[in-house]
Amino acid sequence: MQVRNQSYLRRKNKKSIIELLRKRAQSYSDLARELKLSNTAIANIVDDLIEQGVVYRENDAKGRGGIRLSINADFGYVIAVDFSRWEISFCAADFGSNILVRRKSEGISFHKGDIARIIGIVREIMAEDALKGRTLRCISIATPGKIDRESGKFILNPRFRELGSISLQTIFEEEFGCTVVVKNDINLALLGEKMYGALQDVENALMLHVDVGVGAALLIGGKVYEGAHGFAGEIGYFKLNMLLSDEDNYGNLSYANYFDSTSLFSSLGIVKREISLGMESILCDRIAERGGTWDDLTVSDLIDAYREKDPLAVRVIHSAARVIGTLAASLSELLDVEKIVLTGSVVGFGEEYLRNMARLTGDCPIVFSELEAKGIIMGAINAGIVAVFDDTLQQKRYDNENIDNNGNNI
Repeated sequence: MQVRNQSYLRRKNKKSIIELLRKRAQSYSDLARELKLSNTAIANIVDDLIEQGVVYRENDAKGRGGIRLSINADFGYVIAVDFSRWEISFCAADFGSNILVRRKSEGISFHKGDIARIIGIVREIMAEDALKGRTLRCISIATPGKIDRESGKFILNPRFRELGSISLQTIFEEEFGCTVVVKNDINLALLGEKMYGALQDVENALMLHVDVGVGAALLIGGKVYEGAHGFAGEIGYFKLNMLLSDEDNYGNLSYANYFDSTSLFSSLGIVKREISLGMESILCDRIAERGGTWDDLTVSDLIDAYREKDPLAVRVIHSAARVIGTLAASLSELLDVEKIVLTGSVVGFGEEYLRNMARLTGDCPIVFSELEAKGIIMGAINAGIVAVFDDTLQQKRYDNENIDNNGNNI
């Protein structure tokens, strides 16, 4: 039992050292102060991490107090895949979170055969010159939908309906023989913001993703809260009859279920309906210029119209914002968060929209994502790096549990 307790504490201290060094390079003395451990204890733990290849030590003649320690960026690389948009994003990054390769692919609709195409793109990335001589440690996949944490299979993902109940984790593990992480895209956006963006110094936060769909993610005690079944933050199916409480409302929109949500797709649907009924808007000029119909309007058109202060676009967007803002305010009060982050195409509405939301959220600061569209892919990179480090420490745990205090096999 004593050996197991010592193994647990050593693994915990290793993890803490990795987390600190991922933020910035530090000396042995810096780490000792941060973790309240002796210099000797820190030296022993760090030397073990150096032996594993996780930590890099600069050569220095000033003694250990002056030596700088950092994460070994060349420990390997992670390939991140973002399925959150129709244009699939791929990137490879080293363990210093430096992007080495980027790739985008269009025309993937997740029909039969598309998974093989994605695997082919990953293999093409692995063959890039920037990755030669490096080891693939993890493939980290960001995807919308609900995923069973045990099997890795989708419980709900309309985008993959033609592929059935597949496990991307199993498919990619069998194909590449490395660690594979599959996580919800909004949760990964939150992880990205925590590691690299607006939430680096925040322990409790709410992220609202407002785009073609709507989602949320919760940061509690510095960690993403996933709930009992891994589905916390799924607000896209809330029955929010928006626009009912104001004098300028559009009436009950329940004639189509998706119009009861607060997504930009729903707002665009309302704008299309009003234009089809004769409402004036600068979007009518856009339709005429293109020679199309109101049904050809896109979310990008809606964002442009709002920024140009088109009365119809402003009215619809602010009506939806009242519901989103009220929801954000209620959740921030319930969870006692320090900050609310907005991400998704909603960022394109600009500062006026944010000020409008801030009037509803009150004392809780609300900001746009610093990473914006990069948030999900950066979150996937971070999740992959963390998973590899956890696997590395876990493997060392089994090695250590077979050795007694004198270094003998037991």
